Amino acid sequence: MTRISRVLLLVVWLAFIVYALFFAPGAGGGEDPWLRPLLTLQADEPSLLAMFSLLGLFPMAFACMLLRHDDRAVPAWPFVILSFGLGVFALLPYYILTSNTHAGSHDLRHPQGLRKATESPITHGILFTVTLLVMGWGLLLGDFGVYREAFGTSMLVNVMTLDFLLLTLLSVYAIYTGSRRRSLPQAMALLGLIPILGLLIYIWMTRMDQSVSPYIPSQTQSKMRRRAGTG
Repeated sequence: MTRISRVLLLVVWLAFIVYALFFAPGAGGGEDPWLRPLLTLQADEPSLLAMFSLLGLFPMAFACMLLRHDDRAVPAWPFVILSFGLGVFALLPYYILTSNTHAGSHDLRHPQGLRKATESPITHGILFTVTLLVMGWGLLLGDFGVYREAFGTSMLVNVMTLDFLLLTLLSVYAIYTGSRRRSLPQAMALLGLIPILGLLIYIWMTRMDQSVSPYIPSQTQSKMRRRAGTG
């Protein structure tokens, strides 16, 4: 299953790159009518500006998930940093490279203060509240006729919308693998279908598990607990 997951993630990553470079509809570069307004946060369409903002909040949620236990052979922090500009293009390679590795391959890379910040209810609460406000603003005040037109005429809007959808699906995968290796109900993966919010809920629910990294397989966890009991 791990090998299949790795191949599927690789196929999705390569397919999205090819699509974004060669098949995404609409104008690109300087001819994109929404490129400058969105990059300067001066777009007058709430639905588009909300989507653009959510793509900045998604990496923050993944940062909370990945940086709290960044102890694999492949460090998570470079992919997290790149995800603020590249979204799922940057995060998928991390999951591809680590899908067949175990935690504990490396010492925890980050200061305790940073790890505590990523597991702090205050951090989660702020991200959760801001996400709700941005979503509500875009849904209530946005003109989805304008969004639909921009989806077909702007390469940026087209790609960032698909990026958002893929980040949501990646959340499902991330929660599923984390739950399976924590011996938690795998149905928790359904939380990932709630963009950003579901990922934050999962992170909050598992923030107190300090016994092991969430990426250690359940069999390894059992062995460690038996050792602790006999020790």
